[in-house]
Amino acid sequence: MDLDLLFPLTCAAAGTAVASALLVRLAPRIGWVDGGSEERKRDVPPLPLVGGAAVLCGWLAGWLWFAVSEATSFVPGRALREIALAWIGPSAELWPLGGLLVAFAVGTIDDVLESGLRPAHKLAGQVLAGCVVGLPMVVAAPASAEAWGALAALGFMAAVALNAVNTFDNADGAASGLGVLALAAPAPWMAAAVAAFLPWNLGRGARTSRAILGDGGSHALGMALLITPAAWPVLVLPLLDLARLCWLRLRLGNWPWEGDRRHLAHRLQRAGLSPLRVACVLGALALPGAVCGWWGAPLTALALFAALRATPEVIGELGPRTHGA
Repeated sequence: MDLDLLFPLTCAAAGTAVASALLVRLAPRIGWVDGGSEERKRDVPPLPLVGGAAVLCGWLAGWLWFAVSEATSFVPGRALREIALAWIGPSAELWPLGGLLVAFAVGTIDDVLESGLRPAHKLAGQVLAGCVVGLPMVVAAPASAEAWGALAALGFMAAVALNAVNTFDNADGAASGLGVLALAAPAPWMAAAVAAFLPWNLGRGARTSRAILGDGGSHALGMALLITPAAWPVLVLPLLDLARLCWLRLRLGNWPWEGDRRHLAHRLQRAGLSPLRVACVLGALALPGAVCGWWGAPLTALALFAALRATPEVIGELGPRTHGA
């Protein structure tokens, strides 16, 4: 294996593993857990919400290796910058780390607030995270309409990516597995950091040995996919599931952002699949997008349709209205 890949991959995986081991023990003591009082979370023990922080530690470890070694083989956000360069020219500087940190902060604030952020405030925070990525463009060329247009586009794309991953983060290993699949080829060191969290995300040991991403983690993962254009096609599956959910919720008289147990992962769970098998099925459904790019979108749609037809659902018994997604 190329050492330029081995070192950041090892640093990222080790950073996540060490952070996970420490944070799952610290979180219950400081109340950084996901309570089980909401209707859709009854009979679910409080779990540490530290997955996002652990994965972020892994990413920062990999990022630090790039900074120290001055390696150029894998530069975070470079592919996205090349797209911006073709659009607005030499002033297309980006701040991917800033956007990642803001996305994590927005999701973490939503996690720690008892009732979470209001939908409008959460959406504004997601857009802000995308704008932070493109902030250097408007600083370098404040009079450039192209720079402001690119900034607006990044804000919109961030809202789409973060919501796609956030609404897919409804079962153990669902969003994490999707992130590993999406990042494995274009950014393997980032995929390694997410993969190192899966033993805690899918574990079935003592309560403090398990953890979930939380909104902080799903938002950070969504931003990681945004700054990695080659990972975008994998978002087809969660976006299709999100579109289906919005249509179904509106049909039932609910707001699109009202959480429930109608997600594809929930249907697979009701069909008797274990969390690990659910994550594997979701990964298989998203695989055409990862392998074939946007050409795999029709295959992903067909796979989603087949999965929905293969699992039982009765609209009237899918669960009550609840807050959050």
